[in-house]
Amino acid sequence: MLRISKLVFVLLMLNACHMGNDNLESKVLAEVNDDEITVDQLQIEMLKVSPNLEGAEAAKKMLASLVDRQLLVQEALKFNLERAPEVIWAIESSKAQIYAEAYLAKKLAKLEAVSDDEVEEFVANHPGMFKQRKLFKTVDIAFVNDDLRLDVKLMERNIRTLESLETELRIKNIVYDKSNSQFLTDRLPLDILPKVSQLKQGDLLFVHNDHNVVVKSIDTILDMPSSNTMSISVARKLLSQQKKQAFINKEINRLQKLSTIKVFNDKVDMQFH
Repeated sequence: MLRISKLVFVLLMLNACHMGNDNLESKVLAEVNDDEITVDQLQIEMLKVSPNLEGAEAAKKMLASLVDRQLLVQEALKFNLERAPEVIWAIESSKAQIYAEAYLAKKLAKLEAVSDDEVEEFVANHPGMFKQRKLFKTVDIAFVNDDLRLDVKLMERNIRTLESLETELRIKNIVYDKSNSQFLTDRLPLDILPKVSQLKQGDLLFVHNDHNVVVKSIDTILDMPSSNTMSISVARKLLSQQKKQAFINKEINRLQKLSTIKVFNDKVDMQFH
């Protein structure tokens, strides 16, 4: 899944800010031997950290770090590290990522905004996220997924209580961690929300992959409906993300159809077996 990085938006933002101001000379804020650090460079670095990073003190700290970095860059160049294969590849990889993200950012800027009707329909169709939002407090058991000693899918079907789970793990000499946590239903993926919404106190929820298992025992369930304002804000953001990702998928599919692409999986198998 491709995402648009903060850096690309920063560059586009600065480009827009400088349109019509081409005659303004970029001010030099620091000199490091024969190299200069300008206002533009400092602004880019500050925006990369956070759009809210501002003020003279924050700028001075960032400028000091840029000076230190430039000293290291100069030393690297003395050793001709710009010619090192791993450095060349890293630069080319970064450039490719920035080009791809810049193209998508330009396209996504033309997408229509999510409408109020779409937001209202989404809120109405997902009560578990909004009007019927719940807070689940859980007791968690975490352990390594050991295929040789455990059949997690069988455990998920047969084990019904936290006590029986702990007994099973002790019998098989599985080391586990026990802790408390909580989650809100509006933070869950839409595809598992219906399942979680049906859980009752004492039920177990298995979450696992090839390496780790976390079993959540439902301890307390509290009703925490979202306000209308929050519901609209969350729904609009989620729908906007979905619309952008749908466009990205469609655009990549279009480009694939127009291109000649050869992938040599047999060579991949040979190199990464």
